Amino acid sequence: MNYAQQQRSPLRTILGFSAVVLFHLLLIWALVNGLGQNIVDVIKAPLETKIIKDTKPPPPEAPPPPPPQLTAPPPPYVPPPDIQIQPPPQPQNNAITATTHAPPPTTKFVPAPPKPVQAVPDHDVSAVPISGQPPTYPEQMQDEGRQGRVSVACDVDTNGQTSNCSVLSVTGGEAFARSALQYVRSERYHPATHNGVPIATRHTWVLNYKLSD
Repeated sequence: MNYAQQQRSPLRTILGFSAVVLFHLLLIWALVNGLGQNIVDVIKAPLETKIIKDTKPPPPEAPPPPPPQLTAPPPPYVPPPDIQIQPPPQPQNNAITATTHAPPPTTKFVPAPPKPVQAVPDHDVSAVPISGQPPTYPEQMQDEGRQGRVSVACDVDTNGQTSNCSVLSVTGGEAFARSALQYVRSERYHPATHNGVPIATRHTWVLNYKLSD
C-alpha cells in the first residue's frame, strides 16, 4: 500500500476525530468540577476600599513685624554768636566839581537848489517829409505849360503818419489836386511836439507847382 492509500483509510480518520472529541469532553469536565469553582471564588473575594484624605498645605507664615522706627534726638542748642555792627562812616565834606562838555556845533545840510529845467520849444509838423522828395508834376499840365497851387490838410500822428487828408483849395486844374493828395498820403513827416513830447495834430500844407524857365 502506498502513502496516498494510507491517507484515504476511513479507520484512521474516525480514530483521529474520536480522540479530538474525547479531549474536549475531558477539558469541559475539568473546568466544571475544579477550575471553574476556583475562578468564581477569586471573583467573589471582598474588595477593600480606603478613603484618602486630601492633605491641605500649611497656612502661609505671617510676615515679620516692621522694625521699630527710631526718632533722631533733637540737635543740641547752640547759642547764636554775638554780631558786632559798626556804624557807617560819616560823609566827608568834599567839594564835588561838575564838568560839562559843550556839544560840537551841528552843521545843517542844505540841499542845492534844483537846476532849472530848460523849456523845450514846441514845433509844428515839418513842412517837408522825412524823405525830402518833391511832389510829382502832372505831365499833362507840364505839356500844356500850366502851373498850379494846392492846399491840403491831414491828421498827423505821433509817428508822423498822415490820415484823413483832404484838399482845401486848388488852382490850375484837378490834376494838381490829385498829385498833391498822393504826395501827402505816401510820405512820413516829423510829428509836432509839446514840451519835447510828440503829439498828434492836424496840419495843412500848401504845394506850389511851377515850371522852371
